[in-house]
Amino acid sequence: MIVSCRQCGAALAERDAFCTKCGAQREVNGGAAAAARFCTKCGAVLPSATKFCTKCGAEVAAGAASSISAPSVPQSPAAHAREARSSGQTAAQSQFSAPTPAARIPKAAILGALAVIAVLILGGIVSAVHHAREKAQALKTAEDFAKSIQNFAGDSKTPGSNGQAGSSSDADLEKNLAAMQAAANALGTSSANGGANDASNSSPANANPAASAKPPAPYGWTLENGKLVPAKGPTELPMPKADPVVPVPATGDQAHDWALKYERTLGGPEADLVVRTGDINNLGFGWPAGFDPFSGDSTPVHPWPDINKIPPGAPDGTDRIMLGSSVVPGPGDGYSGSIGDCAAISQVPDAAKNQPYAIRLADNCKRERELTAPTPIILPVGTLPGKINAVLFQIFADDFQPVPMHSHFQVSLNGTRIPTFEYAINALDQSGPIGKLLTLKLLPEYWPLLKSSTVKLLIDDPTTHVPDGYAVDFLRILVNPHKLKYEVSLSAHVVDADKRTPVADATVTAALESAATDRQGRCELRGLPAGLVVATASAPGYDENSVPVDLPAGQNGTAEIPLHHHQENTAALEQSIEQTGSATIYGIHFDTNSSKVRPDSLPALNALLGLINNHPGSRWIISGHTDNQGNAALNQPLSEARAKSVVNWLKDHGVDALRLLPQGFGATRPVADNSTANGRALNRRVEVELAK
Repeated sequence: MIVSCRQCGAALAERDAFCTKCGAQREVNGGAAAAARFCTKCGAVLPSATKFCTKCGAEVAAGAASSISAPSVPQSPAAHAREARSSGQTAAQSQFSAPTPAARIPKAAILGALAVIAVLILGGIVSAVHHAREKAQALKTAEDFAKSIQNFAGDSKTPGSNGQAGSSSDADLEKNLAAMQAAANALGTSSANGGANDASNSSPANANPAASAKPPAPYGWTLENGKLVPAKGPTELPMPKADPVVPVPATGDQAHDWALKYERTLGGPEADLVVRTGDINNLGFGWPAGFDPFSGDSTPVHPWPDINKIPPGAPDGTDRIMLGSSVVPGPGDGYSGSIGDCAAISQVPDAAKNQPYAIRLADNCKRERELTAPTPIILPVGTLPGKINAVLFQIFADDFQPVPMHSHFQVSLNGTRIPTFEYAINALDQSGPIGKLLTLKLLPEYWPLLKSSTVKLLIDDPTTHVPDGYAVDFLRILVNPHKLKYEVSLSAHVVDADKRTPVADATVTAALESAATDRQGRCELRGLPAGLVVATASAPGYDENSVPVDLPAGQNGTAEIPLHHHQENTAALEQSIEQTGSATIYGIHFDTNSSKVRPDSLPALNALLGLINNHPGSRWIISGHTDNQGNAALNQPLSEARAKSVVNWLKDHGVDALRLLPQGFGATRPVADNSTANGRALNRRVEVELAK
């Protein structure tokens, strides 16, 4: 006789009272199985004349001998298992309750009880196996989700036929997007279903993260109700706007003064004039109790500033991440993952198509690049004191890392580059991110830049393309500074970088102090402002070099400053142009008060010619510079004439005159302090720069 399920048609064994596929009662070709007897508790087949079920141990009721005649509501196998366990427990309790004296426990009852125990143990094992399978499935789902993200990111890394990254086809992109969305949806469903089970069956310490918590979505996406959907971009947020530049004098109350976004204090305790832009608040993160940023201590490591959470009213160029104008979309920025959408958009093969995802990324990228663009810091200087003796700039700099990342910053005041500021900034290796006070001396030749009612200081890296993110909490100018509250001292040792021998008569400067090295190449500088002390050494025949020393108030630090011999071959000029956009040449010589090029200038001139010939079609600025000796009215035209002499030599050797622009700056653009002989030697130079 063929036995089949009346509900789903599945084949049934003789011993099965219920269908193992759908849970329905069985019937034999449309007729009830009248001869068989089944347990009323678990449905197991009962041998004739059996008083107890051999499967669950329940006592066989009188109706058990009857055939299955009335259909019941189908139950799932899981429901049967739960009923079996419950029935077994009830039966066991009834069998092992206190018996009457005359009662005799049948052998079948003992067997039934053992069967109940076996069922309970087996049920626990099955449940554990099922739970393990759920977790394994959750882990596999999470792995699938991670792989889909890698596949999506890999589109931009796999070279196409043109050898460029990001050349995947539209079909590949859509395939990866679909796979990523499907994987995330599966993961969301797994988390939603499995997470509750984990919460009830295991402690938090042992919970499986893959099953109990949803992982973060890839950049630009989010999980909503277990579904992966494009994240809403911040393009609808308003761009930050600085408060109007309204300087307020300090009162001596720290809480009041540090909260000012713009300060201008005349005749205060720190200097004859103090001008500040940016509130003193550690990029909006605040200070630890009792912390004084002027003491030279570093800030504790703080979070990266969020480009979408620039403090309201923050002055331009402060309390935000900035990235050099040369930075292009890439894998990161060295500071918090800003311009992430610029990197993501390169993964879209054709952003010009009307793809909502690509359009959203493009809009977000534009906003992110605007938020991170190098922005001038505006300082409300106003009227200067009648007599100026010294000028200091103090920058609370955060996370500048040009040394390890090989970026190169240009620093300018109202469009004029300040070389000594650049030496200091490009010597930094901040990490953390942390902030620290940096104090720099403005050379007298640049003081006229302060005569305008406002001064704009810009820090930018327009040449290297290195994504070195940086930030400034505040910037201030001290005109005729008074005795500093927090001071440090520095012992410097200047050595030849190649021979490791001392360099005597080198000049070492830091802030307002300078000293010459002795025969051992050593000197002492005292009364320096606490913080990042940048010591710069110079000597004839060497390139200047700067070394930062981290000195909290009251400490005496040491610095070894290696100097490299100045090189002026074509390769050295190329390297300087690539890094900084300009190159300095000392080997072009002129007689005193003369613009005629001397014969011993030929090696340097040939190196310059090689540089220009290596860049066909490029345009170059050739500029002449003098020291401050002699009549200033004569130095300016003399520097112009010397630049023209160099241009004429290049024209005579085949360079198109339209590619060359001579300029003269006299003594107005020093790279070192003219108060020392070494400084004056460094200021007498010719510079070559790529024209923009």
